[in-house]
Amino acid sequence: MNQNIIRYILFLLAYVPIYIITALKTTNPALVNEKYIPYTIKEIILNNLIPIFLILLSLVLITYFLIYSKLALKPKGNPKFTIKSIKQQHKEYVTYLGTYILPFIALETKTTMDIIAVTFMFLTIGFIFSKTNLIYTNPTLAFFGYDIYEIETEEGKKYDCITKDKFNIGEKPKGIKLGINTFIISKWTKKI
Repeated sequence: MNQNIIRYILFLLAYVPIYIITALKTTNPALVNEKYIPYTIKEIILNNLIPIFLILLSLVLITYFLIYSKLALKPKGNPKFTIKSIKQQHKEYVTYLGTYILPFIALETKTTMDIIAVTFMFLTIGFIFSKTNLIYTNPTLAFFGYDIYEIETEEGKKYDCITKDKFNIGEKPKGIKLGINTFIISKWTKKI
């Protein structure tokens, strides 16, 4: 799959907590109108289109990434390197939460101009995110057991790697390149 597409999907996936928070903030819990006449199912759905869309978007992104990561991380055709040193990078999640997630929660989306402004900011961050190595600072991945490591190879190159696996020095993981020096990696043994 095209590197840029998976990078944009990872960007959208990083904001799943915001989608869920926004869905909760914008849900209209009313089951009756001002005259105390019960809403129909159709009216309840129409009153909650944004929250429903955001929840469905979250589910689609999560499902897509989980399926993609299972299918794409195969030994055939992926780069391989030997680990010389490895260290965890947990601080990146905290930085990401403080810098990107918290400001979005406080934003208002009551008027059309508010929504346009938030959308513009979201698209701007998405562009920067997809063009830089911010791709790996994705708190949603942490919920699914992925961790961030800085790996140094025997050749002295350093890579930021996203993985569910635990690695040791001397191991040779396989990976999908996401950007400059950034990989999603996995342990694989080739079956004969």
